[in-house]
Amino acid sequence: MGVASLATLAAHQTGGAVDPSALKSGYALSISVSAGLFVVAAAVALALPSRLPAASSAATAEERLEVRPG
Repeated sequence: MGVASLATLAAHQTGGAVDPSALKSGYALSISVSAGLFVVAAAVALALPSRLPAASSAATAEERLEVRPG
């Protein structure tokens, strides 16, 4: 769906023209939008707190998963 959206932006920018400069303009817009989305996603990923369990809770989880004989 992302590639289709970027292709739609590029096609809208060119207006159906097949002139190389129009195509370059359309592709430049779609690449700029995808780069902007990447920057936003990276910023959100860095801003969110880590959801990895602490070492002590990981140890208790492993203890719960151990198979006990009998």
